[in-house]
Amino acid sequence: MDHATPTPREAAKGNDGGEFQSPALERLVRALGRLPGLGRKSATRIALELVQGGGETAAELAESVTAAREQVRTCSRCGAITEDDPCRICCSDKRDSALLCVVASPVDILPFEKAGFFQGRYFVLGRLLSPLDGVRVDDLPFDRLDARIREHDVRELILALDSSVEGEATALYIQRMIEDLDLSLTRLATGIPVGGALAYTDEATLHRAFQFRRSF
Repeated sequence: MDHATPTPREAAKGNDGGEFQSPALERLVRALGRLPGLGRKSATRIALELVQGGGETAAELAESVTAAREQVRTCSRCGAITEDDPCRICCSDKRDSALLCVVASPVDILPFEKAGFFQGRYFVLGRLLSPLDGVRVDDLPFDRLDARIREHDVRELILALDSSVEGEATALYIQRMIEDLDLSLTRLATGIPVGGALAYTDEATLHRAFQFRRSF
């Protein structure tokens, strides 16, 4: 009995073990699945699109990944993602070097730069203190942060860290680290977002908004 020739998508269906009959496609799915936020199903959809879609997409993606791995680095001064070292923010004479914003990750810089209101400089810690996860004081660049503060005579240190146990622990350590220095230490305010409904605000957020209330 004759059988219709299967389409590429049908031929790529998984076997009884849930894996593709094509080892190359299976390797691609597994590689994509190791990326943050991608499960097996999402990785499969992306892999099939790359394999069965237009060849330009896959070629452009491969070229972009290769170029990014070769050219992208972190700034040796602040830790921001850049291609030039030092980065354009650290090199700009329009930036106030006495105003330093401390963030946990390079991606935390992006919303500040998109908003465009902050004209100081940054310092990226890389991660937050978390003894339970094995991240201790010696694992973070606090010595470099201290040198940066002293070298540029920082007058205000802004802590833009997550409102989490790890963020609080990191902020407390920095507070103790600079207690002998003559500078202002501030943190981003937290609370009810603009446009948020009070009735649907969780207790922790409401308590923090109340705790840091200000004069009207």
